[in-house]
Amino acid sequence: MKNHNFASKIITFFVVMISFAVLSSSQAFAEDSDLKCYLDGKQLHFNVSPILKDGVTYVPMRAIFEALGATIKWDNHAKSVSAVKGDINIKGINFQNNTLVPLRFISEVLGSSVTWDEGTKSIYITSPVAEEKIIAPVNRTISVGSQEQSKSLSDERNRFVINVKHYGIKNNQLYSLLEFSNMDNKDISINFKSGDQKIIKTFSKEKDPMPTLKIENCTEVTHKVVIDNIGGNIYKIPEFSVNQACVSSNQSQQDALEVWRNNNSGLSELGSNLVSVRKYIQDQTGGLQNFVIPANKAEQLILVAPVGGKDRLVVEGSYFVGGLSNKTIEFQLNYEVVSELDLGIYSYIYTEPVY
Repeated sequence: MKNHNFASKIITFFVVMISFAVLSSSQAFAEDSDLKCYLDGKQLHFNVSPILKDGVTYVPMRAIFEALGATIKWDNHAKSVSAVKGDINIKGINFQNNTLVPLRFISEVLGSSVTWDEGTKSIYITSPVAEEKIIAPVNRTISVGSQEQSKSLSDERNRFVINVKHYGIKNNQLYSLLEFSNMDNKDISINFKSGDQKIIKTFSKEKDPMPTLKIENCTEVTHKVVIDNIGGNIYKIPEFSVNQACVSSNQSQQDALEVWRNNNSGLSELGSNLVSVRKYIQDQTGGLQNFVIPANKAEQLILVAPVGGKDRLVVEGSYFVGGLSNKTIEFQLNYEVVSELDLGIYSYIYTEPVY
């Protein structure tokens, strides 16, 4: 700790002295308009030309600090300026736009390397290469035991988490809630391979107006006249028949009512016009393609799969990460299957197929 404080004081003193020297005896320096300065291959342009004296190149203080990624802060009370980059803090006083500082010294303090090309009278600054954080490889198989309720797959590099909440197995059907949490600033898309599974999404929507229906009675009554030959009495016996044209007309009305029920049945709060509807979203083969998890959002899917007499059930999927990596990462959901596992506190899952 003492060494660090001492180094900070040295940096402060050096910058202060150079600042005063430039302000008090600028005539002793000579501007060199031919001198060029490059940072990571890109030429830097200063409002004041670099100055060369005694083999040392001086450049405007604010310009070089900001080019090297340091933040300039001015303390009006103390009449001092500081340049901060990470845990490095360089302080100076008597701050003016044209205060000059030694280029090599400042660059190397901030972690860059500096080389000089005499032939082209050029200075080349190379920024330090950031050390990439070593992240352990992701175990991309989520193995869920028959009695386990929750397991997760965490991809720290892509800031993505898949969490499996195992509802249970009932009537030879496995039920799982899959939670996808995308904590990055780019979208991630989910895919599931084709199979026997059903994939369900909960949608929140406004209820549609109930259709105006007029259901007709299609039963027609006719009378059959019967004469009692013994008593001489005449009777009218009703006979019932169905008008098929009427039935066809009513069927379209019934179908319209059924469609409305399918699209508007689900969970809803009393008095609310919003309804939560769960629907199958997989394709005809049981797969799912490009289900997008938006940046900094989470999505939930329900997985329902037949287990039959299997000891284990494997569902294969992948997720696509765009941007610089632009790659597809595969994963597996691997369940241990038992003959029957009660859903416990979980209620029946209402679904309607959507193709």
